Amino acid sequence: MLGERLRSLFRPPGLPGPVNDSPLRARAAVGPAYRNGRAGDTDRPSNGLRQFFEAVRGPRLRILDLGGACQSNINFITSQGHRLYSEDVLVSVERLASEARDNAARGGLSRQFLDECLGFADQNFDGILVWDTLEFLDEDVLQATVARLLGIIKPGGTLLAFFHTQAKGQTVPVYRYQIQSPGTLRLQLRFVRPMPRAFNNRHLERLFGQFRSVKFFLAKDGLREVIVTR
Repeated sequence: MLGERLRSLFRPPGLPGPVNDSPLRARAAVGPAYRNGRAGDTDRPSNGLRQFFEAVRGPRLRILDLGGACQSNINFITSQGHRLYSEDVLVSVERLASEARDNAARGGLSRQFLDECLGFADQNFDGILVWDTLEFLDEDVLQATVARLLGIIKPGGTLLAFFHTQAKGQTVPVYRYQIQSPGTLRLQLRFVRPMPRAFNNRHLERLFGQFRSVKFFLAKDGLREVIVTR
């Protein structure tokens, strides 16, 4: 099964070593000028993350991380007593697309991707950390993914997504987002790529039109943080 789903993952916070980092490597030193963490990383405050954890409260909640398995996220979320599930959406959808050798095969990409990477039961999660994965999906896969997210999150559940503010065609950094505290992220550069489309607030309100509410936080580093409530 493609992806790296971690079912009911509880890993002791003190366990050393990363968990299966992405095979995609950074090609440029791009990032905001916040305080440095480890070499090559940067730390940034996140109002969206803070609000996400203010909304996602309760015992033994179920959280889905679409940015791939990350030890710091595992440590932080499981230390709160929650269950963490993980999928690396960007790696999985690119692998599926590369295997679709003709237009007919690519026509079934959305269904295959949803079944293999987001094949969870309805109303399964209390919160979903989407990060910046949605803005790099093809339009048909994007629309189908948002519809599936609507189905697998519980009523009242919260989704956190990031969107770059740059114009279509501009090169942007794609990060692994590592949770350091309820309001702080460490950004580890994975790779860079051009923006396939631009997203403004109106576009995002339409994209999440079936959800109950959409709230925006615009950061100084060109990331628009979006809190979406089911």
